[in-house]
Amino acid sequence: MVRYQIEGGRGLGSRLQQPNMKITHLSTAVLEANFDWTFVKIESDEGISGYGEVFVAPGLTAAVRAFEPLLAGEDPTSIDRLVRRLKASCVHAAAGVAWHAIMGIEAALLDMIGKRYKMPLWQILGGKYREQVPIYADCHAGDALESIDALLLPRTPQWMKNGGEDESHKSVISVKHHGWDATRPEVLTAGSYAARAVAMAEKGFRMLKFDVDVPTPFETDEYNRDLTGEEVEFAASLAMAVRKAVGKSVELAIDCHWNYHVQAAVRIARAMEPVGLRWLEDPTPPENIRAVGEVQRNTQTPIATGENHYFRIDFERLILEAGLRVLAPDVQKMGLWEGRKLADLADMHFVNLTLHNISGPLGIMAGVHLAASIPNLIAMEWHAASVPFFDQLAKNWEPPIIRDGKIRVPDLPGTGVELDEEVAYRYRKPGETFFE
Repeated sequence: MVRYQIEGGRGLGSRLQQPNMKITHLSTAVLEANFDWTFVKIESDEGISGYGEVFVAPGLTAAVRAFEPLLAGEDPTSIDRLVRRLKASCVHAAAGVAWHAIMGIEAALLDMIGKRYKMPLWQILGGKYREQVPIYADCHAGDALESIDALLLPRTPQWMKNGGEDESHKSVISVKHHGWDATRPEVLTAGSYAARAVAMAEKGFRMLKFDVDVPTPFETDEYNRDLTGEEVEFAASLAMAVRKAVGKSVELAIDCHWNYHVQAAVRIARAMEPVGLRWLEDPTPPENIRAVGEVQRNTQTPIATGENHYFRIDFERLILEAGLRVLAPDVQKMGLWEGRKLADLADMHFVNLTLHNISGPLGIMAGVHLAASIPNLIAMEWHAASVPFFDQLAKNWEPPIIRDGKIRVPDLPGTGVELDEEVAYRYRKPGETFFE
């Protein structure tokens, strides 16, 4: 039985307070999907568990579990102090694997806090601006399952191999890297792009994103970050085919995956101007903020970037130095707490956020709460359209999670969804523990 104590308030009255909850254990599980979906589970002395999802990285589960001694016995409601403590413990490490681990832990702590105090995450984050979150579908450059490991190497998930536990999906899914297959040039056509766009629009999505940094019919140097006139024309033709297929009622974004230098990026951005993009994403490598600013100053096409930035000061530079009007932080890399603070910073400069997201349902539902709690949202990404078990992993949610291109903001405590561990176990990654 939970006991309560009354605290005096020195003129402020008395308040009812529950005794502090204590963290008792941390464990992880990994699923093979389009990426490794890594889940963290934090347990407490009150029997309340919180789940979070961690952005993919090599050596990730070991990094997550390494933080357990710093969390054991702590009160999860001191979340800001705990996250600062975790970050301070790895100050010698650059942002990357350790930050991914910490942000997944943060999400699990918030889920636990919400369950304990019967509050949805959006309420903890300050309230909600919308009842449904618009989702944009990442269409890649084809309709195949993208499955790559933590080193971005193509792989066939264990559940799809001969003799695996789940053969039911093999007849409907093939595995390719990053949505396209260089050995099948017929896939990379304006017609195939248009057909994919129409199919996703018919599912209710009002915003789509496609890749144009794909193999072309032309012989080019893949290392010099340059684009020939033919390549620029080819990329623009793919985007224009999508625009003609879905009309102006569907927003369109294009991803370049940091593949170009400044002049090539300017050329492709200008070539996209007749398409009317919502944004052109990551045209230049992320480490040079001045370079992406040069691209933005030389085109009317809005440039977006941010998924490889971790700190508000970097995003402030993207706003003030590069002049970007669209920021694209990753939900799992930046975290919900920091993401809420970034939204306030961006809102002061009348800059919008589009949330990058490649996670499974736990990560995307945590992102829904952040997306609901910020005023300056454009949309949040869904990268798992071809993962057949996406909806099956949410235990207390009537599928599909995404309806007509939107996700309803849940009112249940925490993230509002529970991981179905029995379903998740069928798609576990060999060699990794499964919540021990």
